[in-house]
Amino acid sequence: ILPGVGAFGDAKAKLDDTGLVPVIREQAARKPLLGICLGMQLLFDRGFEYGEHPGLGLVPGEVVDLRGDLEDKTLKVPHMGWNSLQIVKDDPLFKYFKDGEYVYYVHSFYAKDCAASTLGTSRYGNVAVTGTVRNGNVWGTQFHPEKSGDAGLRLLKAFAEL
Repeated sequence: ILPGVGAFGDAKAKLDDTGLVPVIREQAARKPLLGICLGMQLLFDRGFEYGEHPGLGLVPGEVVDLRGDLEDKTLKVPHMGWNSLQIVKDDPLFKYFKDGEYVYYVHSFYAKDCAASTLGTSRYGNVAVTGTVRNGNVWGTQFHPEKSGDAGLRLLKAFAEL
């Protein structure tokens, strides 16, 4: 599991500095990898938090500022709270999860241009926030399953069984 704390560019630089990027890529080709929140964002080709930064390139797409796509500028960013997750593609990650269950988000950026990899989305205003993605052995959740109560625990259980 690749957790996420901090800013996209800083987190990627730390992975580069420690030499973990090739290890993560190698292991992701062999066994399941789950990125959570910023960990999911790092899976993408690039992110735009505090400038443009390359990601791990494990999932096609980019991570952009949520504010840029929200039509209702009164909606708060960071987006924090519970939202219903709509499953758009069936996947073993949802083995114990029901369409429309609520999950907990805390984020200001979201994955975009990644429809081919998107498994589930949540609405925030006019934006369909990419909630879950998959590309091969690589999964990601923008929401925090560890903060999402029973629904999140069941999702993590399904991931552990992959």
